[in-house]
Amino acid sequence: MIVETEDLTVVFRRRFRRTLVALDSVNLSIREGDFFALLGPNGAGKSTALYCMLGLLRPSSGEARVFGRRLRPGCDEFRDIAYLPEEPHYHDYLTVEEAVTYYARLAGVDAAPPRVRDVLERLDIASARSTPVAACSKGMKQKVGIAHCLLHEPRLLFLDEPMRGLDPIATKDFRDVLLDLNRRGVSVVMNSHLLSEVELVANRAAILADGRVVAVDDVSALVDRGRDASGGRRTLEDAFMAIVKKDASAHA
Repeated sequence: MIVETEDLTVVFRRRFRRTLVALDSVNLSIREGDFFALLGPNGAGKSTALYCMLGLLRPSSGEARVFGRRLRPGCDEFRDIAYLPEEPHYHDYLTVEEAVTYYARLAGVDAAPPRVRDVLERLDIASARSTPVAACSKGMKQKVGIAHCLLHEPRLLFLDEPMRGLDPIATKDFRDVLLDLNRRGVSVVMNSHLLSEVELVANRAAILADGRVVAVDDVSALVDRGRDASGGRRTLEDAFMAIVKKDASAHA
């Protein structure tokens, strides 16, 4: 397994308020080559789980292992890992080409000009290479982040709500890049609310609710759970709603 969590639990203790259980004994196993999606309502614990996997947040109990080890900031395993947050922030005065080059070199990645330009061409943003990042749309900024990931050539890519706020064209372009990366052998762990997009890219998914895993399976098997009584084709969104509502009723 490329990523595993074992009884992963995170409890936030807040002054003058009740403690918040963000993750409650979460057990997940993600295989090398998976395109794995973390799904759930707001506050379900998706981003918290991602932070624990990346070693950015220490769990209250249990653990998360990547490549068989618990990650720590700056550890050698990050040579094989890339992470794209929901809202990447760049030095706005840099151009697109300068930003891709700078952040690649900061990570110790080969950023020779021909290689950078080849990646920009691949992402269809070469014509904007001299555009300041400050003038870029959200979709363009996401592509800057993916350009860094392509230069990095990671074994494992973490994505936090990567398609939120993108227009349909940018979403399609971004989806194609992610699928190509996965076909090339990059394992992907993504959390998202866009279930229609998840259904197009992911092969496995886990549904979280109130910090607990309430379902984990192949996406096709989860979709089958949403099939109506007449056997008609349903969607991942149908299955998601049915599973979350069933869990809410059971814990009411």
